[in-house]
Amino acid sequence: MGKGDEPGKILVVSSVPDLAEITEKAVSGSFEVAYASNEQEGLEKARKEMPDMIVLGYIEPQGTAFNLHRKLRGGWITKNIPLLIVDLYPQDQSRRVLTMEEGLQIEADEYIAGEDYEAISRLLEPARFREKLDTRLRERVNTFKEALLDPNTFCVTWEQIAGRGAFEMQQEEIIDKVYEAVQGGIANGISVTDNPGGNPAISTEMLCIEIKKLGIEPLVHLACRDKNRNEMESMLYGLSALGVRNVLLLTGDAPSDAAFGGKSKPVFDLDPIHVLQLVEMMNNGLEHEVLGKKRVLAPTDLFAGVCVSPFKQQEAELMGQYYKLSKKIQAGAKFIINQVGFDVRKLHELLTWLKVNGYNIPVLANIYILPYGTAKFMNASEIPGCVVTDKLVAELAEEKKAEDKGKAARLLRAAKMYALAKGMGCAGAHIGGIGISYDMVEYIVRKGEELAEKWQDLVAEFDYPQKDGFYLFEKDPKTGLNLDKPTPRPRKPSLKSFGMPSPPIMYTFCSVAHVLLFNPNSLLFKLFRPLARFIDSSRIQKAVFGYFEHLAKVAFFSCMNCGDCAIFDVAYLCPMSQCPKSQRNGPCGGSHEGWCEVYPDERKCVWVKAYERWKARKAEDKIGAYITPPCNWELWETPSWLNFYLGRDHTAKRLGVKPPGKSVSAKADVAKGAEKAAQA
Repeated sequence: MGKGDEPGKILVVSSVPDLAEITEKAVSGSFEVAYASNEQEGLEKARKEMPDMIVLGYIEPQGTAFNLHRKLRGGWITKNIPLLIVDLYPQDQSRRVLTMEEGLQIEADEYIAGEDYEAISRLLEPARFREKLDTRLRERVNTFKEALLDPNTFCVTWEQIAGRGAFEMQQEEIIDKVYEAVQGGIANGISVTDNPGGNPAISTEMLCIEIKKLGIEPLVHLACRDKNRNEMESMLYGLSALGVRNVLLLTGDAPSDAAFGGKSKPVFDLDPIHVLQLVEMMNNGLEHEVLGKKRVLAPTDLFAGVCVSPFKQQEAELMGQYYKLSKKIQAGAKFIINQVGFDVRKLHELLTWLKVNGYNIPVLANIYILPYGTAKFMNASEIPGCVVTDKLVAELAEEKKAEDKGKAARLLRAAKMYALAKGMGCAGAHIGGIGISYDMVEYIVRKGEELAEKWQDLVAEFDYPQKDGFYLFEKDPKTGLNLDKPTPRPRKPSLKSFGMPSPPIMYTFCSVAHVLLFNPNSLLFKLFRPLARFIDSSRIQKAVFGYFEHLAKVAFFSCMNCGDCAIFDVAYLCPMSQCPKSQRNGPCGGSHEGWCEVYPDERKCVWVKAYERWKARKAEDKIGAYITPPCNWELWETPSWLNFYLGRDHTAKRLGVKPPGKSVSAKADVAKGAEKAAQA
């Protein structure tokens, strides 16, 4: 409770100051105790200060406390704040907090009262009262976050797959499973997918709100595929207001053709890195302007995680995943879940990468209960980002011949993965699959705990390398896992450059043009900047210039005319036209063997091409050098050259190019920009 090292706050509302003194003694300084003497003051402080808990005593006149309780329970801001009613004078009918009738409408654990003053005095002894306060305060604890961050707890989440429709058995079955999970006590959280596979499904947000009411923490999957930045912010604030705080931020699979009227238009306005930045701003109190005045919104308490796929086959694919993950962590990711894969050395690779880079962030190992039919789909890359090798498919085919169709074998495999994840240092397990019952989850956890003591003996069973697959770290011959030593990444030779790799001619041409035209310290930049201002001063001149600029950029880059050009950020490739998901900060997780998820065997992933271009110049680290902001749609169909020279687009802002005449420190900013451009 409280932000960072700040103590939490308990608000006491009572016409009798004694209750505040009793509360202060009970909490012994671990909470700040605020006091309000009447209903109006109490309601105002509750709404403005948003305390961790509210303690209600007798408020004059009689009946006021019950009315305030009703307002607090029904209020939008206060409805999720734990309440405790304390009756200090049970024998004095004129000063009783609640009448008999009112008391029957209050939950028993919200009310402290005794038969006489001696009994209430015993109940309000500091130790006993603190115990009661702690019980109520537990309502505000994010138990999923608490379990995941506790080094002595191996956190377990159980993934549910939302289905299409409002009144379908698939939704009913999810609720039934949640009831079982609450009763069983093994799972620390229930996650719900967001339009899985790009197919329409019932709102994950609405399902998770209902799951929260059942007594367990939900983990909401939020895919960027279907939501623009306004919708994403609205959704996050709505969830936070209703006490749902855990979110898993995803790029999302490309839309399927199962939607109304055919394939839906993909959004991909933000990527998970941008949403993480938004979450951080919301948690700190989002600043915005209303009629020219700055306002700061009340902070949220969202706990956001991300996904990564360490199971990529090619070096370029894999490095793109890790470069992007570093940006996600920089943007505020609090936990990681890996995509589906079964090569234990690859999972260990993720943990090793985090360790080598000094990132102390928990990982939930994705444990998918894999039947033969699903394995064939994954093996054929029909489910983006999931990797199942031929070797594993063959094993499942043999297991399928058993009387139980391989059920026992796949549950045991999942339990062994649980044991391996725990032994290697993961913070928990994310258990998923189609048609999974609570009994299966319970078996995996209990059997996994049993096997965890000798987890090293299981490593050899999960040796599923891909053909010509790349590993980031060298193999440890003793354990079968990874050493901390990176695998050499030599550049591929090219005859065109006498044994040295050569980037495409277009890359070289663009690099030279960049130095000459877009370096803030270059002569041509200084000459063209006033010309750009002149062109921009006339609507006709601007339109003519934009027309010819766009023609040239279409020919060279398949330009979409977004006006906020990102080719500098992707090795002179356009992520808006060449990536179906418009990814400006690194690849999504859907590529396979270097091919784009949406255009397999037809188009290479744009980030694979960017990595190969930069690597030829020993500059592949540029992928993770900085976070590229989302496209500024205010610049749509405006000349990107003018936007750069006049300090409007994101690259100009990154390099310190200010709008003409807008900054007294423009020369210093441009000098810094020139230095950055020279480094680029």
